[in-house]
Amino acid sequence: MYPNLRRFFYNFSLLGSESHFAGVRRATPVWPRLLLGIFLLVCVQMFGALATRPSSHDDRYWQRVIDQAQHGNREAQTQLGIAYSEGREVGQDFSEAMKWLSAAAGQGDPIAQYHLGLLYYHGNGVNRNPAEALRWFDKAAQRGVPEAQFNAASLYERGLGVQQNFAKALNLYLEAAKNGCIPALNNLGHMYETGEGVARDPVRAVEWYLKSANLGYANGQFNLARMYAKGEGVAQDYAKAAKWVELSAKQGDVKAQCSLGDLYLRGLGVHQDDHWAAIWLQKAANKNDRTAQAELGVLYLAGQGVPHDDAMAATWLAKAAEQGSQLAQAKLAALYEHGRGVPLDLNRAYIWRLLSLGDSNSQPTHELQDLAALMSPEDVTAAQREASQWRQAHLAMPSSEDDSELIAKP
Repeated sequence: MYPNLRRFFYNFSLLGSESHFAGVRRATPVWPRLLLGIFLLVCVQMFGALATRPSSHDDRYWQRVIDQAQHGNREAQTQLGIAYSEGREVGQDFSEAMKWLSAAAGQGDPIAQYHLGLLYYHGNGVNRNPAEALRWFDKAAQRGVPEAQFNAASLYERGLGVQQNFAKALNLYLEAAKNGCIPALNNLGHMYETGEGVARDPVRAVEWYLKSANLGYANGQFNLARMYAKGEGVAQDYAKAAKWVELSAKQGDVKAQCSLGDLYLRGLGVHQDDHWAAIWLQKAANKNDRTAQAELGVLYLAGQGVPHDDAMAATWLAKAAEQGSQLAQAKLAALYEHGRGVPLDLNRAYIWRLLSLGDSNSQPTHELQDLAALMSPEDVTAAQREASQWRQAHLAMPSSEDDSELIAKP
């Protein structure tokens, strides 16, 4: 707040030599404003110095918390454990956090049990252990802690640390939603959309997504936009899809930003606008979204919404290609084949062309055969070997190009 106040008073002292009222302009001297601004700035600096000075009162308060914790007060132990875990008021120390949260959790404090579960889940101060995390989440969930109910539901849904149990996940999400956990509303929508633990019901899915979207939850807004775009559980309406995806995108949701760029590119639900398409795709590409990176690279190749720039196109296509985008791999292969934006390199062209075929590369395409005809047999063999090694190292990557259709979940 202090720097903002300083800028405010600084700007106040430099308002100019004219004042405006009801359209009438009259000259006023500058120096009284300058003196007032200087006076106020000095006051703010003095206040800021006092505000940032260590408080002996705070020191005494935390010493009392430590004393109470050492004497077995579970509320003090919980407060101290959370402070060490989050690095508030005391230096972050996960070992100390584990010590005090374990003590309070052992005494039945539900908030301590929830935070202890977080330490086990993330592996902070202890080896990561989803099963032990779930044990503590379950304890806190039974005491009505909505965040614990949500986290336990998520582990049951994914089968992480426990056998997958959709029915239990559904019940816990419902409890969390009743207790005000907004992300639970979104995940209930996901379960009804996919039919996990409940009969598949797109209409109910839309209802849950809408509840979370109306409460400002970015993932819920994105998922609701998907339903409108697909016309699933609701009449297809690209204008409403664009409305909800924009709200999500403005909150920084990367999939929403990519999808909004795609809507502008296609003119679906919004006026077609290559410039705005590039802006939103750039935001998502900067966050390492491979679909956005591939589409942005194509825009630079075509000079569509951005200046034509083969080198910039190659940069973004390479980022997407390394993440498994088959579209980007094919485009990048063409750039290497013709030396556009990158040095001409038939070996790299062959590798990316081969990878762009995915699992269907058992039968060489005309493009591959044409490239092989320009290369030595040794180079072709080396390129095939490198492509195989790349594929083995990236087995976990999804093969679908349409990443915008992935469910956005917490």
